[in-house]
Amino acid sequence: MSMKKEKLKILFFGGGAVGSYFAGMMSKNGHDISMITRGPHLEVIKNKGLTLETHWGNFNINLPVFEHIPRKKFDVIILAVKTYSVKQILAEVKASLSEHTKVLCIQNGIFTYKLLRKELPLQNVVNGLTYVDAVRVNPGVVKQFGQEARIVLGKNDAHEKEKSRLQEITSRSDSNETQFEFSNDIDRSVWEKLIMVAASGSIMSYSGMSALETFKLNEYIETMQSMILEMFNAAVATGVDLDKEFPEITLKNLLDRSDEIHSSLKEDLDHGRPLELDEILGEAIRVGTLNGVSMENCEKVYLALKRYVKGNLN
Repeated sequence: MSMKKEKLKILFFGGGAVGSYFAGMMSKNGHDISMITRGPHLEVIKNKGLTLETHWGNFNINLPVFEHIPRKKFDVIILAVKTYSVKQILAEVKASLSEHTKVLCIQNGIFTYKLLRKELPLQNVVNGLTYVDAVRVNPGVVKQFGQEARIVLGKNDAHEKEKSRLQEITSRSDSNETQFEFSNDIDRSVWEKLIMVAASGSIMSYSGMSALETFKLNEYIETMQSMILEMFNAAVATGVDLDKEFPEITLKNLLDRSDEIHSSLKEDLDHGRPLELDEILGEAIRVGTLNGVSMENCEKVYLALKRYVKGNLN
């Protein structure tokens, strides 16, 4: 039976706000969804279902949740854990793969996709990213804001048959509440978000202030502007096709949106949690350095935040 006549079997590995939101809404929309999570979040969902408070209404979803991957073959496994946790779950993910399972990473940055291409069969690995504003307010309860809840996926070196399958997965998954998009240049898409997130989140963490407060001070604006340009040059040095106006446009967009920008890096820092610093900003620095690009401002901010990487530091 073709995929067009079947609901998708999808496993979300990670029950944070992003994974829970997409898992719940895709389950509501009729797909065969399972989610890996742990602790009180797991227990509440098992006993009371997953509560979603969204732009499109409030829902309670009877979502199958597990501590480990069930004995079942999935069309897609979507990795929704923090970047620093990916290495810990790779063995379990690899053991669950079939020849046709696609493993989609939606973490910020380029670290996860590079790691997956080294550790898993290339035929299984798909690159991606997500745009959604969501928070897990209590165990079993996720709140989502705004009209955007988007997953972008693609694979620049996919052959035509694989590309067709990815487009089919995109089409089957797409809805008002789960906006799936296929990118013909996913490397570009990933770098565009990486630069935006790494520059804004890192400079907010560096300043210790909100975006609104940080972006009023020229010192931080100039540092962020330099970081954007350095990461842009790093991307271009690896062959990524970014528009020459991208740094200027990105800076303007960030400054214009200063009253609405939130950063998971800053939130993790404020709560003493481990940081995705090395896997996002650090990876951009490594790529730039390897390709002869000066990363002076990125390195300055990275080194100032490095002591907080493992969390629980004052």
